Amino acid sequence: MDGPSWGTFTTGGAWLYPIVGALPILDGQSIPERNLPGHARFGAVFMDFLVETPDKKWLVTNPSTSPENFPASPGNQPYFDEVTGMNLPGTTICYGSSIDMQILSDLFGYYVQASALLQVDQEFAAKVAAARKRFPPPQIGKDGALQEWAEDWGQLEKAHRHYSHLYGLYPGNVLSTWRTPQWIAGVKQVLEQRGDEASGWSRAWKMCLWARLYDGDRLEKIFKGYLKDQAYPQLFAKCYTPMQVDGSFGVAAGVMEALVQSHEGRIHLLPALPSAWHTGSLSGTRVRGGFVLDFSWKEGKVQQAKLVSNAGQICRLKIAEGKLQITQGGKAVSGKLMEDGSVSFPTQVGREYVIKVF
Repeated sequence: MDGPSWGTFTTGGAWLYPIVGALPILDGQSIPERNLPGHARFGAVFMDFLVETPDKKWLVTNPSTSPENFPASPGNQPYFDEVTGMNLPGTTICYGSSIDMQILSDLFGYYVQASALLQVDQEFAAKVAAARKRFPPPQIGKDGALQEWAEDWGQLEKAHRHYSHLYGLYPGNVLSTWRTPQWIAGVKQVLEQRGDEASGWSRAWKMCLWARLYDGDRLEKIFKGYLKDQAYPQLFAKCYTPMQVDGSFGVAAGVMEALVQSHEGRIHLLPALPSAWHTGSLSGTRVRGGFVLDFSWKEGKVQQAKLVSNAGQICRLKIAEGKLQITQGGKAVSGKLMEDGSVSFPTQVGREYVIKVF
């Protein structure tokens, strides 16, 4: 740990593990049983790490932090950090930060899903599922914003560059415009309070967050500011001045999130298209479920798509408007209209499906 104000991020590994452990789920493949012990070890570690709050009987992480923000909690005062040689506005230590609980919600959810699919380790999976139900729910503070901490504390910095408590919206899958609309006003309040500027990686994260909120024009505004103020001529991201490559990768992710999203069990085309990007195409894009996608759009509307199924999974496709005509090898494929307006249809391994929009 190189600094106590940012190095006490216990759930950092839990953030990273689902990227590897859940890849078979994302690719639409069967989950190898060898993956489950990794899930179980992470689950066991955090099951042991959770403690019960005395008042509300929630299960929370303790100690905890919300990188790298300083809560305006009672008694949190400036101090000199001897490890880093810095004067800090306070400590970041807390319990049950929102990002911790959102990360563990994702991790525990993946584990329960994997256990059910493999029909193994179900006794422990039931305990994990029960613990997950006792996590603190998202909360809206007195300022109308989604709370960053279990308590309704403010922050010691006016407009922090991190959006830790919005992990559940991006890159996580806990908060959703579609599935959990009751929290979205609080999410937007956080984004508005902290503004569109800051370092390159922070702007990249904001792009991704606004994409998940389906606001393409706000995304493009941040993108333009990034190119003007926080990108080198070679397009590598700055962290104010030093180059920091996570901003470069994050901006690319933000652009992709504007064009296609697939994290909610459906392939959503042009969910957050900026009005200035009214005509274009995308090809060779891998999306969840084991599909490879090409599609084009004109005047903001999808024209046609081609989709190759590498895993033979059911495909669920959503567009903003228009009716879909789906064919495979020149033959019509019947689809089912779902309650969210998406169309679900079966696929076969290795087959290409052509989707025309009318």
